[in-house]
Amino acid sequence: MPKLTKEQKRFLIWLSLTGTHFEICRELGYSYRQMNGLERYVNKQGERYKFDTRTLQRLIDADLVTSELIYPFGIKYQRYYVTEEGRACATLFRLGAS
Repeated sequence: MPKLTKEQKRFLIWLSLTGTHFEICRELGYSYRQMNGLERYVNKQGERYKFDTRTLQRLIDADLVTSELIYPFGIKYQRYYVTEEGRACATLFRLGAS
């Protein structure tokens, strides 16, 4: 299991929740610090957390998250998915293991 920061663990758990769909438009407004104005995400309790592109990239580099390009209505989006290894790690984090 890779060593992750608290923010990376929280984001991985959020991505692994049933009903979480995470997509980023790759044609409109992509920059290093923000992706289309995406600055925060919200958990089930309504708590807001800062979104950092480096957190997402670290999870991709650790093979915990993967993505695919999709083209709904001809617009290029990148959809992110948690891998099996990522789901196993997220389950361990939810159960309190670190």
